[in-house]
Amino acid sequence: MTRVRSERGQTANEYLMIAGLMTAMLIVLTSIIVPTMKTVGVKVVEHMVLHLSSPPRDEEAPPAPCPEFVEPEPGVECQ
Repeated sequence: MTRVRSERGQTANEYLMIAGLMTAMLIVLTSIIVPTMKTVGVKVVEHMVLHLSSPPRDEEAPPAPCPEFVEPEPGVECQ
């Protein structure tokens, strides 16, 4: 009895080889992307803290003028 093997489809070895190559690529890309994303995150936070936060206010300065289009809240002093 001879067993006739079809040439159609992939064998388990081919599937495992593809899975191994994809895993290797994922590991390489992760080792490149993760440190870069960490650096980007730190830079974004630094930018937000330095450029988007309010500057320190001088306690001796007069109150800031209220915007024309906003009603001041109770307890808020403005010129």
